[in-house]
Amino acid sequence: MMEQWIAQWQAQSLWEWTAVLLSVGYIVLAAQANRWCWVCAFLSTAIFSVLFFDVNLLQESALNIYYLIMAIYGWWHWQGSSEQQQLPIIRWPVKNHVIGAAIFGSIALISGFVSDVYFKADFPYLNGFTVWFAVYTTFLVARKVFENWLFWLVINPLSAYMFWHKELYVTCGLMAVYFIMSLYGVRTWYIKWRQQDESLSTCSAY
Repeated sequence: MMEQWIAQWQAQSLWEWTAVLLSVGYIVLAAQANRWCWVCAFLSTAIFSVLFFDVNLLQESALNIYYLIMAIYGWWHWQGSSEQQQLPIIRWPVKNHVIGAAIFGSIALISGFVSDVYFKADFPYLNGFTVWFAVYTTFLVARKVFENWLFWLVINPLSAYMFWHKELYVTCGLMAVYFIMSLYGVRTWYIKWRQQDESLSTCSAY
């Protein structure tokens, strides 16, 4: 069993490894609130969109096309007014997240049904959940909303389970790294948020 696992691990494509390394660069820089994270995000998601399509995770592939767009938006939005005055980290009220979860949870159920019945995709409902909540959470990252890290703490383990069963072991390992870095992101962003000027920490979420 161990020899088979090692052989499968070594057989992962160079492209997957490249995408994973770029994704690690993204999460490390994002946890530090560094704008250059979006460059790594753009390159890694371009590769992943093709890889996921090849293994019939159709919703995951579509998600990465969305990530490409959000990488461009995030790069633009995080620039702030100057190098010295970066975009501040903000927090949204619980009500906003409850509404967001209700909307994207409903979309995930519909998406899962369509993927299951019409496209015969693998893990249709689980993939629908991870995809649509990742859509919501990535938007939170692009807006520099602190609570994005709390959502990733749920999404990443579920994604890891799915990738393991699809034998995307390198990508599965990436989800483990993402989970650890999300814990780091919670701590780092909270400290940065507390250090901001009082007027910035209470600014509008929109």
